[in-house]
Amino acid sequence: MYTINEAEMADFVRNRAIKRFSIIQDDGGKFGIEVELTWKEGRHSLVTTRGTPRLWASLDTLTRHIVEKYDGQIDLLPICLNLVKRQTKTESK
Repeated sequence: MYTINEAEMADFVRNRAIKRFSIIQDDGGKFGIEVELTWKEGRHSLVTTRGTPRLWASLDTLTRHIVEKYDGQIDLLPICLNLVKRQTKTESK
């Protein structure tokens, strides 16, 4: 998987270079952003300046981030939500 930083993401949103915008839940229950670009194959995960995945504890805070960072630019882009299936205690036996 490829990575992109916040500045690149803002540029891709502004230039309408994203064909798929996904919110992904990791195994720990946190949420991150993955995009597929119109001009490059593969999924690109949003990372911090230190190169670690940019994660949010809740969908509320992630939604607030998206609205604040990309307000007026992301309104025409569909956003997909992908949730992982967590094992319950009975399933893990």
